[in-house]
Amino acid sequence: MEKKTRRIIIVTGTPSVGKSSVANFLASKLDAVCVDLGELVRKENLFVEVDESRGSLVADMRKVSKRVAEIITQAEGDVVFDGHYAVDVVPVDKVSWVFVLRRNPEELKRFMEERGWVGLKLWENLACEVLDVCLYDAIGACGVERVCEVDVTGRSVEDVVGEILGVLEGKRKCRVGVVDWLGGLEREGRLGEFLREF
Repeated sequence: MEKKTRRIIIVTGTPSVGKSSVANFLASKLDAVCVDLGELVRKENLFVEVDESRGSLVADMRKVSKRVAEIITQAEGDVVFDGHYAVDVVPVDKVSWVFVLRRNPEELKRFMEERGWVGLKLWENLACEVLDVCLYDAIGACGVERVCEVDVTGRSVEDVVGEILGVLEGKRKCRVGVVDWLGGLEREGRLGEFLREF
């Protein structure tokens, strides 16, 4: 019997795009290990400080990278990493696919506000989504051939994971350039609503 090739899959994107829900459901479908990097940093104290202004932990990237390498070595099957900085800590030569989740800035703002996000944390993350930061970082780290952009706006987790599974099974094309929030908001004269002075 032919041995199945192990895949290392990254699910990334701006906070509140739905990474954890998608990564967990995808991992369950693949019978894979799922690693939430934010949770790993919290549970194993892999941070250097607490950023009070953003209400978040500042990860110790060296320690996180080392721990991620250990997880990959120990895992027997596929591994799904979930985190907006995953491309910075997962060894590039091990990455099979990167799925960058994108959410329309209006819907994203609503989701963030429902989670209690305000001020700097809200506006910085909205700007990151509008300016394609996670997509740019993923392509810069892993190359365009392994990066797939997925618009999750108004879609269920099941539908999004179905699209990802289609790519993994070779039934769907992996693409980037799927959304253009910046261009759309600029054409509508609404860019200032989302790119504010911090």
